[in-house]
Amino acid sequence: MKHQFQYCHFSFAEVAPTIGEVLEFVHSADLEEEHPAVIFIREILDELTFNTGINGGYVLAEVTNMNVKAGTISIENQELHIGRQICGYIKESTQAAFFLCTAGEDFTRMTNALNEQGDIMEAYILDAIGSMTVENAMDRIQEKLRIALLAEHLKISNRYSPGYCNWALTDQKALFDLIAENPTGISLSDSCLMTPRKSVSGMIGIGKHLKHHDYGCKICSNASCIYRKILND
Repeated sequence: MKHQFQYCHFSFAEVAPTIGEVLEFVHSADLEEEHPAVIFIREILDELTFNTGINGGYVLAEVTNMNVKAGTISIENQELHIGRQICGYIKESTQAAFFLCTAGEDFTRMTNALNEQGDIMEAYILDAIGSMTVENAMDRIQEKLRIALLAEHLKISNRYSPGYCNWALTDQKALFDLIAENPTGISLSDSCLMTPRKSVSGMIGIGKHLKHHDYGCKICSNASCIYRKILND
């Protein structure tokens, strides 16, 4: 049985990275305070205070079947091909939370404008801030889920997304079908890319006997994965 979408909205101040965190993320932690990149980060963080589009949430659903060998999980009548790796991590799950979260359209609009102006460094930094913002927001949503399940003595897994950990990006369509109507404003293109650009989707396993498994980022070869980048850094 699928439950109602649990919605969360955040101000930018609640989920914004610090200047120091942004500098570490872009491998520039040793820059002086008056460096143009540091000045830009300070100014853009102030400007982003007015971003009101940061939101997300999740819907809970029962796991009706899981085939670790085939790398599939069944939710109601929907089968997701999440891969053997993720199945192995969440094989004790009896439920799953399917989530969506976005940092809002402001990041797309502002990054596009900077690129069009030829401000490549600034666009790169703003893109990094967007990535960190949506992940911070999703951290808050995941913690809300964890606390909500404590009374039922249920544990949660890490979160996993299509396109990572060998979960095919094309499964985005099935995931969006499972979540169905929601107030996030996130849409999916025919090529399975989300709009706004700084958005995440995925699944969290839930179960009484669920064991915690660390991400396999240390041995992952996907250099473009944001989770691998954050954890390895």
